[in-house]
Amino acid sequence: MKRGVIVGVLVLLLALAGIFAYKSHSARVAREKEAERIALAAQDAERARLEALRRAEADTEAKRLSELKARQDAAEAARLAEATRLEREAAEAARLAAEKSAARLAAEKEAARLAAEQAELEAQRLAALRDQETRDAEAKRLAALKALEDSESERKAFETRELARLEALRRQQELNALASAVARQQIDRIVFPEDYKRRRHYYMNVELMNAGLLTPPDESATKPAAKPAAPAAKK
Repeated sequence: MKRGVIVGVLVLLLALAGIFAYKSHSARVAREKEAERIALAAQDAERARLEALRRAEADTEAKRLSELKARQDAAEAARLAEATRLEREAAEAARLAAEKSAARLAAEKEAARLAAEQAELEAQRLAALRDQETRDAEAKRLAALKALEDSESERKAFETRELARLEALRRQQELNALASAVARQQIDRIVFPEDYKRRRHYYMNVELMNAGLLTPPDESATKPAAKPAAPAAKK
């Protein structure tokens, strides 16, 4: 009976030990689970804190970058505005310079045109002056030639009149001589040497002698000279 009690006590003790062991195990498991839950919660909290910190840092960086971007955009906008202003000023200066250059070129072109027109007018004036001088020189030359021809014509006319006058005077003298020779004895011929050959001027001399314009030759001078005596023959 004691053995049964002991067995019963042992079974009870074992049961109690099992209960205590189960409870202890359950408590340990619960503690471990709680510790694991707490650890997980801590990890979640840490992750959340880190995520929040990361987000905060990201927001700060984004804000910094945004502010930097805004400053850069503002600086770029200012640079672009300054560049645009400088471009406008340069374009305005270039436009004014182009207008001045165009005005200067137009003035130079107009001056060149006026100079060309003046040169053309001067060339035309000089050409007209040269033409007039040429015409005047030609007129003077023609006038000189006309005067020379007139002088030559007058000279020839004078010579013709003078020759006609001299011819008329000669003929008058011949007529006068012929008229005065009527009263004189006219010679029929001229006595020349025997060996004289009569030529055309023989009859002309006869006419002149008959007209009293030529003196008859001396007959004694025309007689043939005595022939010299022939030399004696040598012994």
